[in-house]
Amino acid sequence: MGVKWTPEQESAIMSPKDSNLGAQTLLVAAAAGSGKTAVLVERIITRLKDMDNPLSVQELMVVTFTKAAAAEMSARIGVALAKAMEATDDKVLQARLERQLNLLPSAHISTLHSFCQWVIRSYFYKLDIPPTARIGNEAEMALLKQEVLENLLQEAYEHNEYGIFDLSDFFSDDKSDAGLQDKVLSLYEFAMSQSNPDGWMRRAVEPYKEAQNQDLRDTLWGSAMWDEQQAEIDRIADRIEQMQPLLESPVGPKKWDKVYQEQLAALAQLKGAQTWSDMVDVCRNLDTFTKASFTSLGKALEKGEVDGALADEFKSLGSQNKDSLKGMKNGLFHIDEAVLQQQFVDQYPLIHNLVELTIAFHRAYNEAKKEQGIMDFSDLEHLCLALLVEPGTEDDPQPSEVALELQDTFKEIMVDEYQDTNGVQETIINLISHIDNRFYVGDVKQAIYSFRMADSSLFMHKYNTYGLENDAVERRIDLAKNFRSHENILTTTNFIFYQIMTQEAAELDYGEKESLIPGRIVEDAPANWVGGAVELHLLDTSDTNSSDESDIGANVNDTESIGDEPENNERELDFIIQKIKEVHASKKQVQNPDGSFRQIQWRDFAVLRRSLAGWGTRAVAAMRQAGIPAVVNERDGYFEAQEIQLLLSLLQIIDNPEQDLPMAAVLHSGLVGLDANELGALRLTGEGSLWSLMPMYAEQAQDERLVQFLGHIEHWRTLSRRHGVADLLWDIYETLDYVNYVGAMPNGLVRRANVMALYERAKGFESSGFRGLFRFLRFVESLRDSNQDMAVANVVTEADDVVRLMTIHKSKGLEFPVVFLSGVQKKFNTMDFNSPLLVDKNAGIGLKGYYPDIRVSYPSMPWLYCKSIKSDAMKAEEQRILYVALTRARDKLFLTGYINKEIKKEKGIGAHIKHAALTQTQALGADLIKAGNSYLHWLFIAFARHLDGGGPLRNSIELEGATNFDLLDRQCKVKVEIHDGSLYGDLDYKADVDETTINTVRALGTVNDVELPEEIVQRFAFTYPNLVASKTTAKISVSELKRRFAERDAEAVSATVLDTSIPAISEIELADSVFGRKPMAIADAEEIVTGAQWGTLMHEAMQWLPVKKYTQKSMTDMLDSLQADGKFSNDERSLLSDRSLYGFFNSDLGKRLIASKRVERELPFSMLFDGNRVYPDVEEGERLFLQGIIDTAFVEDDQWILVDYKTDRVKSGDELVHRYKIQMDLYKEALETLTGMPVKASYIYSFRLHEAVLL
Repeated sequence: MGVKWTPEQESAIMSPKDSNLGAQTLLVAAAAGSGKTAVLVERIITRLKDMDNPLSVQELMVVTFTKAAAAEMSARIGVALAKAMEATDDKVLQARLERQLNLLPSAHISTLHSFCQWVIRSYFYKLDIPPTARIGNEAEMALLKQEVLENLLQEAYEHNEYGIFDLSDFFSDDKSDAGLQDKVLSLYEFAMSQSNPDGWMRRAVEPYKEAQNQDLRDTLWGSAMWDEQQAEIDRIADRIEQMQPLLESPVGPKKWDKVYQEQLAALAQLKGAQTWSDMVDVCRNLDTFTKASFTSLGKALEKGEVDGALADEFKSLGSQNKDSLKGMKNGLFHIDEAVLQQQFVDQYPLIHNLVELTIAFHRAYNEAKKEQGIMDFSDLEHLCLALLVEPGTEDDPQPSEVALELQDTFKEIMVDEYQDTNGVQETIINLISHIDNRFYVGDVKQAIYSFRMADSSLFMHKYNTYGLENDAVERRIDLAKNFRSHENILTTTNFIFYQIMTQEAAELDYGEKESLIPGRIVEDAPANWVGGAVELHLLDTSDTNSSDESDIGANVNDTESIGDEPENNERELDFIIQKIKEVHASKKQVQNPDGSFRQIQWRDFAVLRRSLAGWGTRAVAAMRQAGIPAVVNERDGYFEAQEIQLLLSLLQIIDNPEQDLPMAAVLHSGLVGLDANELGALRLTGEGSLWSLMPMYAEQAQDERLVQFLGHIEHWRTLSRRHGVADLLWDIYETLDYVNYVGAMPNGLVRRANVMALYERAKGFESSGFRGLFRFLRFVESLRDSNQDMAVANVVTEADDVVRLMTIHKSKGLEFPVVFLSGVQKKFNTMDFNSPLLVDKNAGIGLKGYYPDIRVSYPSMPWLYCKSIKSDAMKAEEQRILYVALTRARDKLFLTGYINKEIKKEKGIGAHIKHAALTQTQALGADLIKAGNSYLHWLFIAFARHLDGGGPLRNSIELEGATNFDLLDRQCKVKVEIHDGSLYGDLDYKADVDETTINTVRALGTVNDVELPEEIVQRFAFTYPNLVASKTTAKISVSELKRRFAERDAEAVSATVLDTSIPAISEIELADSVFGRKPMAIADAEEIVTGAQWGTLMHEAMQWLPVKKYTQKSMTDMLDSLQADGKFSNDERSLLSDRSLYGFFNSDLGKRLIASKRVERELPFSMLFDGNRVYPDVEEGERLFLQGIIDTAFVEDDQWILVDYKTDRVKSGDELVHRYKIQMDLYKEALETLTGMPVKASYIYSFRLHEAVLL
């Protein structure tokens, strides 16, 4: 029985036979799992079988993204040709197909690089390159680039060319010009993705030159910024229009009319600004229109005079407008036009010189490659392009004689994964083809390779301009039916992307035409089939990481680390492991591609993550310890692998043993085995490097390990001078038995392969003509600095029964029955946007401004514009990456991550969930979507409008109102669960061993006694002396320490008294729960939030308030001033207790604080202390690392007075003393230890009791 094709697939295979045209160019927009490769192969076979319009396989050119894809495509075509021969009795057709099968090895089914290489090889005599030119390997090209650039810069310094000193001053520091080198190379690499690199760079400079004689609004950047400002004004107007009927409703929040009137007045002012100067004047005074606040509606809500849902919606819209107005006040339009115009004048010389220097590097690099007879991969495309473009038409490429010959050779050009091509590749394809013989297939929603310079806009342009009708010369066919995933996974994916993927926010409107249509049928599924709802599991870590307000020490500005905390990653990993074991142990069923069902296996699970760096290897080790066979296989992270870092450290000290950091790493590793105390003793032996102290220490300590290590290093240093790096590495492997050493570690097969890969890389380095250990290390460093990581070795096959961990990028094109998408809370990586130089195909070059006299840079208008374009493009691509991740699962999809109390705050994600839930349109607003900085953010705002799945999210922000969301695919099944994060994180698993295995082992006979050497006996009998310490944490916070002491006290009580009653709930737990709070309508401002939230606010106030004497009025004024400076939001300001804060400063303790000449606030500390104080059973000598933050300490009579602020609901000071004495004692000990000054007295100041409690 043949394959049954859908009508759309049939059209893609048969075109142009389903039209009135003789030829057509097709764009096949193939959604995930739609069978695009099968369609492409079938089209090729159909063309080869067509006896009316005979086509040879040699007249086809098929371009694939990778060599592996090309090999698979060729194999599929071969199999299909063989089957077609068997299926026909027509002798003529059989003979024709047999000939095509014989010609298949010579067909042009390859990557574009391979095709370019063929063109160059065929027409090399038309190029100024030797016929023996070869493609250089990565090592020699990286080193050649470095050498050429250093020589060019040296000449520039000597002759003062290219404004070199200004460039170096701007981009580099005082130590070297590495910063300038990095920017030249990055600009060069980007330009090489354009068809005319030098021309593109020079065109990117033109706007700076033109801007010096243009009105600001006529410049490239001014025009764009003005349009964006108008778009934001329109969004404010739309929201105000929605607010009006809410306010005018009989049960509308009329008390908030002032907010509405202010925003209406602000809108009138903004719309009236016709010039840049007018807009600056308006924006500078926008704070006038943001003073009104959303005062409490308590009594009106209680009496039913105001509808709570209407009030929520009005407040949501008004808050968004307030944020927009504040953003405008502090944005670009508060800067005078003349100042911005001067930026262009100042920046033009820098940009011009940087571009000319980069073009000079391009020329010099080309000359150096020509001299050595080598090429790199970008040369393949550009040399091919040079052959195909008629000279003189580079800016508007026209086909050369060579291109016209190739046009006659190829009757159809087929491009797979077209969304991943760039401008150079597009130009090559256009030059060798006609307007009606191209076949593009791909999915712009899976365009995720911008870091490889792929340009998805090429696909988008055709997607938007090609016709859908059969007779269009340039025709688009959509393959939307997905044959991979279960219907619920597809409808959930649709439900999410209908809301967040829009033209304005993500470059594409995801509508019903773009949606996934279920093509896979699950019939008669067994009761234990693994499928079902898409599940989002979140661990609430609010009470796990320094939950006490006095221990909060995280840097709130460090957004890159938010969502990637090691401890919480461990908790999430623990949850995933338990869930995998649960599903596997329950013997769930999965569906095979043929529709049958079978029991789930380990290889049916895949764990996907945006990045595996620092997580993958740890996850594999934990899974294996839990009895789950797992493997991580990743392209990135080779140089971060433990076994490679250790080897590189060893090579560094062989090259130069005076380097203490790599020396310490090697000494502390298993290669030598010094512990921390021994390393410290070595360091304290005397002055100088560790290497210089080692002989004396080894003799004094009689340490045979160090004596042996010294001998090895001397031997290897001699070897490195006389032999190559490869020989040196092999000697190290043999001497240390290093390959077996790393093979015994978790994920040992991968580690062994990685070690051998470094040896092969060293051989390749030397085969390129380079020599020397120093140069090899420099080569590796250049690869690391330029993010050109090597591939981690691949040791797993598809048939291996293991859980696979991989990045989302690595998973593209693959499918798994059960997929976990983990780390959804991880913030997007925006580090590249901090660079002083930003480059974009359309936005050009954005350079930060610079004050040379004080050497400080600032964000210029071109830089901000470029950053905005790149940021939008990055978030659009992150949406596409999320789409790829969600469409990998066949039967079941789990999404996992963790959250903290941020979700409950009025600002940030909590507000975004509320805004989303109150949105009436199918798609969410672009500003709300663009505010997303993680996958979890987008999942939150999408699921917030899911009737069932969004319940926990809406409940978490106490959202009132209707939940009848009339959205497409709202029937999808989604389950959102929020778990207590403190229950997870213990990865000390004991692997499960089934009873059969145990009985088999018991039945084994006694092994013949063999007398073993004493050393082996001792090694096998070895018991690790610090077993207890290995199972306890080495670092602890004051809050965690306090909790552990409390647990010990509780255990001591329970040991003597058996309590069978229901556990009591503490007053704090009760007070912070919904049962302990009054209804919001009658509650005081302080009581609406939990105690912890109010405590955090009061602590922040004590951190920011100047230490001085206050009156009640001056206290209020000061708090208002802090709010105006952005320290507190309007809602947070309304929750602060002016009276309580004034009461403290007017108290006896407050007056003593004011009188002190030395005051320390929010004082962080770290200290080591005896581990037995926390873990009584831990081995002698083990110490714990304690961290905390002291609220306030001040000096009085040359002694410290220690103060800690508390907001607990208590009835007396004795309760606070009982609760916090341990914590205060630790603070006292830390303060005295760190400063050497005694603590005279310790106080807890209670803002509830309004009194200072002496301990």
